[in-house]
Amino acid sequence: MTKPYSFLCLVFILLLLSEGCTEERREKTKVDYFRTINIADSLGLDSDMARVLLLPAPLQVVSALHIYDIEYDASLINKFKASTGIDEEYLNALNLGTHTIDLGYAVVNRDLQLGLKYSQSVKTLMGELGISSVVTGNMMKRVEANVASQDSLSKIILEAYAASHHYFQRNQREGIGLLILTGCFIEGLYIASSVENEISSDELQSLLGIHKEYLNNLLLLIQYYNEKQEVADLIVQLALLREEFLDVDLFVNAKEGRARLNSSIPTEKIASIRAKITEIRRTIRE
Repeated sequence: MTKPYSFLCLVFILLLLSEGCTEERREKTKVDYFRTINIADSLGLDSDMARVLLLPAPLQVVSALHIYDIEYDASLINKFKASTGIDEEYLNALNLGTHTIDLGYAVVNRDLQLGLKYSQSVKTLMGELGISSVVTGNMMKRVEANVASQDSLSKIILEAYAASHHYFQRNQREGIGLLILTGCFIEGLYIASSVENEISSDELQSLLGIHKEYLNNLLLLIQYYNEKQEVADLIVQLALLREEFLDVDLFVNAKEGRARLNSSIPTEKIASIRAKITEIRRTIRE
């Protein structure tokens, strides 16, 4: 039995009906698949009800692997395909999430050359999504000036991520923010399930296990953006991944930010999870 695990970076979304955030501020001439919706209404919450959802933070996985002293494996992310601007908005959003995780993985492990490549890609993807102005113009200069400081680079990444999140909230585009978060989930689980390490360690088992809760909550939210066929297809693939987690016996106390695996995840199950998340990753990265 694994020990309870306290999470370093938890993201809690409090869904309250008192937030009047779904009013359209401007008319659009084309269908906006990723407009902000009233998720509280969609979940059937009454006026004084709230629901807490546990979601992945951008640097949680890579920071945890570093803290657990799990050896850095650059081969997981060094097949770098620079972003030249993808036509599809949803792919730009998903790849911004995956590249943010890869940027963090490289930076936390002081792989500065690969980190700079990913920082350039993140900048390009933000431009494609129209949010490059969200991050202060000197972001790249700050990255380059702090290449020797892991803590400073991590802070810059988190600042950029938070600024993007607030931008999507203000501009009624939270569907795009959710896709970015989904990209973070995909890449985080891919790395965590692929590192060469003794898979029976309590810490790594718990890190993998909490992704069951993340996946459940992401599917709960992203289903409301399934009007676009490609997103509907992604939801199908994520639902198949959820089936791989059905036998993972995870207890979550979201209020206290703690989780516990009641039994270890078998090596064979981790292999099947790895295979599925790698397949999903390939569809959005290639």
